[in-house]
Amino acid sequence: MATVPPCILFLFLVARTSIGIAKAQFYCESISCGKGGVSIEFPFYLKESQIPGCGYPGFELSCANTTTEPLLTLPAEPGHFTVKLISLEDQQVWINDPQECLPKRLMRDRGLNLQRSPFQLSSAYSHVNYTFLRCPSNLTALSMVQPIPCLNSGFNSSSKSSVVAILSNPPFPTPWTSPCHVISWAMIPVAGFPWLFWTDYYSDIKLEWDNPNCGSCEARGGRCGFVGPTLRDTAFHVGCYDLPTQLQGLSRKTKYGLGMGLGIPGALCIIALAYLFYAKMKTHEQQRLSRSDFSTIILPRLPAQIMGLDAASIEKYPKTLLGESGRLPKPNDNLCSICLCEYQPKETLRTIPECNHYFHANCIDGWLKMNATCPLCRNLPERSVASLTPSIPASPTY
Repeated sequence: MATVPPCILFLFLVARTSIGIAKAQFYCESISCGKGGVSIEFPFYLKESQIPGCGYPGFELSCANTTTEPLLTLPAEPGHFTVKLISLEDQQVWINDPQECLPKRLMRDRGLNLQRSPFQLSSAYSHVNYTFLRCPSNLTALSMVQPIPCLNSGFNSSSKSSVVAILSNPPFPTPWTSPCHVISWAMIPVAGFPWLFWTDYYSDIKLEWDNPNCGSCEARGGRCGFVGPTLRDTAFHVGCYDLPTQLQGLSRKTKYGLGMGLGIPGALCIIALAYLFYAKMKTHEQQRLSRSDFSTIILPRLPAQIMGLDAASIEKYPKTLLGESGRLPKPNDNLCSICLCEYQPKETLRTIPECNHYFHANCIDGWLKMNATCPLCRNLPERSVASLTPSIPASPTY
């Protein structure tokens, strides 16, 4: 009986192993940390259960025993961050604190340090300097400021105090913070306009990456992977595989499975869109009928981010000079809601005509330069503010 020479058998085994390795680098299966968890694909990979060729350097993830959400470790940050969502097409990842107390994490580290990592903060964010204060609870309740719940259990806290985060350089005086004491400060990643108080402390932080650039490949329905005969060489070249044009040779069973997998969700999406369209049309019709019953004109809703007023517009709001008696337009309204100080004789007040709320002139002027809304009712100024008569010398009250 003829036998296979040992050298030929060795070469055959090496060839099969090399082909298997080369194939593995292009077909690393999608993986997660548990049922319903975030799908992990290139450039991300699980370092404890996947080979290094399945991911790009700096995109290593790990799993925790208590959650199905993977963990990301940044080089310059101690500890892990929970990965909430990954968008390969947009090259974005959303992270948060595993202990569900992002303010404590940012306060401890003075912000989010992304040095030596492949990620950068999304362009929608900016770093804003906030100071953390511990204030009496009755003071924060009176000023309608939402405290940070997860910080109320530390830093020598008590049930009579709470922690808030305020701009380190506010645009107007805040004398009511004098009973508070400073805990710390941090450069907070803020999406959109930075308000006086930081209240968006439960939201995830969105990061982006430039390399590897796989967004266009994912958008075309392909999958990214390393290029070359080795799993991961020093050049880190990536390519796009499994594009839709390469699926024409699939078996009928596979095509049937793809059809069922895509057809059923597609049909459900069509039904959902049809329902949403019907609900929107019904709501639009109800609004049209409701508007026909009223003769008042409803102004269009302004965008969420509203810039403040200029000095000329602010000066058109009327002023009032309190007399010796200190009599107020509304006797029960004797406290400025911005600085939380009582009105005194000889002080100048400014009134917002749309809602007739009044405040110290220097307090409301600083507010209106940043926000066009009333601090109390959040009503917007009328579009016809130009029709207001310019403020004349303050008229005293007696």
